[in-house]
Amino acid sequence: MSTRSTSFALTVSLTTLIALAVLTPAQAAHGRFVSVQGWRGHGYAADRFVNRSPGSTTVTRGVQTNSGRGFLTQRQTNYGDGSVTNTMTRTYNNGETATRTGTITRNPDGSVSETRSHTGVNGNTQSGWNTIYKTDDGIARSRGFTTSGGRSATQTGSVSFGDDSMTVNRSVVTGSGASASQTTTYTRGN
Repeated sequence: MSTRSTSFALTVSLTTLIALAVLTPAQAAHGRFVSVQGWRGHGYAADRFVNRSPGSTTVTRGVQTNSGRGFLTQRQTNYGDGSVTNTMTRTYNNGETATRTGTITRNPDGSVSETRSHTGVNGNTQSGWNTIYKTDDGIARSRGFTTSGGRSATQTGSVSFGDDSMTVNRSVVTGSGASASQTTTYTRGN
């Protein structure tokens, strides 16, 4: 096994031992370590560690190849009070980092909303949102997105039900001011 792989394995093992040592009785954790070594020095080492506590789960995963490539990913999930938030961070050996965050919430008015964002290794960001809710005669949704490059759009839509018909409304507005809308009514055949 190369010096890099040995160093990575020791770091992972020490991290796992320290994490297990600080667990409280309400927490549960488990993990695993795998090393695969092939012909001509090709191979990799990987680990996965899961830590669960009330209202939170953290999963840490690392991969390191014998050629020096690798990454470390941490995913943190928090849940409670009608919402779930998931945050993922991946750091590569060269120091570049990418993050992704998302939250889903059940609101007091009965609607469900989602927000999400992503930042790539080059620093570009995208964020979006989505809300679905009931209306007196159907359901409706609004959603949108923005990017660090200046692009954005907002879309709304609804479906309403009558005695013998269903009406679908759609509209979209872009950040540049362009817009479009459409209404379609479907009737039940006799």
